[in-house]
Amino acid sequence: MENVGGVEQPKRIVAISYVIAALALGVFLEKVAQLGLSYSRVNDFAVLGDWSLSTILGFAIAAATAIVVWRIPRTQTVSLEVALELQRVTWPSLRETRAATVAVIVASAVAAVILGVFDMVWSWLSAKIY
Repeated sequence: MENVGGVEQPKRIVAISYVIAALALGVFLEKVAQLGLSYSRVNDFAVLGDWSLSTILGFAIAAATAIVVWRIPRTQTVSLEVALELQRVTWPSLRETRAATVAVIVASAVAAVILGVFDMVWSWLSAKIY
């Protein structure tokens, strides 16, 4: 692993990814907790200022999950290996990306026209037969 300023670069990227994943999971679990509390007819009251019970439950479960998953040696090793491999990838330039995007749009438009013509012919043929 490459050291940058005394900090291992892939480990930092993986840690940031875990935090982002925990935040996304927290938002999802907050909504799940809100639904669960509403179905069980429990009031979702404010616990800490603007933070409701469902918010604290969702983000606490997400943080605990991220910490537990991070502490599993196999998961941590695989995450670090993925980050290291992603650093080795040769990413396309902006020009290559733009050319590939245009090619996909043109191919999609051509396919749409061909399928549209087939649909019109099939509709006309079906109307004549039936």
